[in-house]
Amino acid sequence: MSAENTHRLVGRVLADISTLAFGAGVGPKYASFVFGVEEAGGARVVPVKVSYAFFKSDGPLPDSFFDYSKRYELQAAREPKCDESVDSVSHVKNVDQSGKPLPPTDALRFLEGAPKDALKSDAILPCYVLRPGKYKVLSQDKQSKDTVDPKTGNLRLTIPIVASKLKQ
Repeated sequence: MSAENTHRLVGRVLADISTLAFGAGVGPKYASFVFGVEEAGGARVVPVKVSYAFFKSDGPLPDSFFDYSKRYELQAAREPKCDESVDSVSHVKNVDQSGKPLPPTDALRFLEGAPKDALKSDAILPCYVLRPGKYKVLSQDKQSKDTVDPKTGNLRLTIPIVASKLKQ
């Protein structure tokens, strides 16, 4: 990734793009998500596709990365070859064993709190490639510690336990 191709993107993760395959072959694996880039001092959000390129030794992004309350700075390379429409990343086409089309599977999962109206189905998402260690959290909104896992949809509840004296 050359320095002149690297861009500083500031914003929040809007949605996870769930795919069945990360990639194949000897090179890196890829996991993609939709990132809302802040422009005009945060007055406008421009959605882009980010493909996180990683090797097995690096591992994928942690689940904690997919948290809309976190504002990130990404150092990512622009890669026009992977530009894709919102409609294309939203659904995975399925076929049965004979090749007959089946209903598509939803692949786009919005994060809790992310604006769902930020994506227009016919819009083209400019693509950027992010490498391990090339992101940092700039800030985090105060929120409840109850969260929804973006991959499974499971709710994680935080229940405080307070010790008290027993009445006798």
